[in-house]
Amino acid sequence: MHESAGGSVAGNDRGSALTRLLIPVCGILFVILAGIWAYRWWTGEEHVIKERLNSLATVLSPSGDSEFSTISRIGQLRGYFAPDVRVHVGGDEVVSRDAVLALLARWQPPSKSLKVEFVDVSVTVEEDTALASLTAKISNTDAAAAEDSVADAREGVLTFRKLNGEWVISSVESTDTLQR
Repeated sequence: MHESAGGSVAGNDRGSALTRLLIPVCGILFVILAGIWAYRWWTGEEHVIKERLNSLATVLSPSGDSEFSTISRIGQLRGYFAPDVRVHVGGDEVVSRDAVLALLARWQPPSKSLKVEFVDVSVTVEEDTALASLTAKISNTDAAAAEDSVADAREGVLTFRKLNGEWVISSVESTDTLQR
């Protein structure tokens, strides 16, 4: 009877040794899986498209009042749109990148303290196309005002396609969100 008690004590030692080994192994596996997930999220196409939208918002926000800064912004914007982009805003339709860029070049914002933002962005990617549902907000960021005031907001769906390895906007469907 004494031996069986000793045998069960030895069995408990083996069980606790196995537990001491399993805890760090499970912890290491968890860290590896979390790292893989974070890497795939950070380099995933959805993240790339969201970063591209953030860059586009920065370029669309007026940063200077010189003619050179406007020309520079228009040059930067060319890379964000497909040559055959189709833009539907309200009842209006624009059917080429050059026409979109011409409209943006003529756009004179009422204030140089406007900020463009894309919020509530949801991206779905399928192979070389993607849909981004979002709200585009234009805010007045005047330092004299206590807080930013939303000048315009529109919900929209942007269709992206991969062109020469870069995600570009191939269509825009937009509706008014803010009642003015």
